[in-house]
Amino acid sequence: MRRFLTSRGVPACAGLGLTAVAAAALLAGCSGTSAKPDPYKIGALPTADSVTKGHAAGHWTRDGGTLALVGTVTPDSAAQFASALGSGANTVRVTVTGGDLAQGLAIGQTIHDRKLSLLIDGACAGPCADYWFPAAASRRGTGSGSWLGYVPDLSETGTATAQQQSAEAKLYTDSGLDAAKFHAAMDAQLREVPGGSAAPGATMWMPSQSDLKALGYSTQTVKDLWLPPNLASANAQARAWQQVVAYQNTLVGLPPVPDKNAPAVPAPPGAPAAPKASPSPSPSASKKA
Repeated sequence: MRRFLTSRGVPACAGLGLTAVAAAALLAGCSGTSAKPDPYKIGALPTADSVTKGHAAGHWTRDGGTLALVGTVTPDSAAQFASALGSGANTVRVTVTGGDLAQGLAIGQTIHDRKLSLLIDGACAGPCADYWFPAAASRRGTGSGSWLGYVPDLSETGTATAQQQSAEAKLYTDSGLDAAKFHAAMDAQLREVPGGSAAPGATMWMPSQSDLKALGYSTQTVKDLWLPPNLASANAQARAWQQVVAYQNTLVGLPPVPDKNAPAVPAPPGAPAAPKASPSPSPSASKKA
């Protein structure tokens, strides 16, 4: 049965049987804070500035042997990447929340061909997760707040050209990723919520370490990569990055529900008063008219 977390972090699924400790962990994940020590393994949460930049259009920069992209993949990202690449590059550092899949695929093939390593600084979503993660020679995170966000790739969008489909299949084969297994796992996570729900649908799948191992990645391959290890962590990371994602067959990252008991915000000085509704005429007054 598909589950989703309410805005307060509690799974909306009858019979889930959470203990009080587990419920407290989920509530901690919704708080958006990362206390030290971190008993619920929330992980480091991004700053507001990092989130803003991560959702803006990205531009490749280079510092020594590292090429960095913060933001979304744009229609000219592949050309920018090729221009910045040059010689001596060995690492791609990313904070990416999504973007152009075709451009991401082209970059992914170059990452594979040049045997570049991938360093994830927070989010690696969309083309970053779909193509750069499998293509990289090695993968690691900069800390305890890294996560992947898989989206339906070009072959699943129905808009890919034959050339793009062929290039995508080649990248997966070259990278040793079982495309059929990957697509089946992603489809299972991104399916509609049975019976309908007021919750918005997931835009991407956030895998755990165990999910990656189920796709065929070895323990050695992902040992230097921190990923959200539980619902509390996944919910906190998704909320912080303003994403609704699927994690372990559960929707996490739902926006908060406005508090009906919150005091009304006073109108600014000089603002016109709201018009009062005219009282309805009484039945007797109508008859007199």
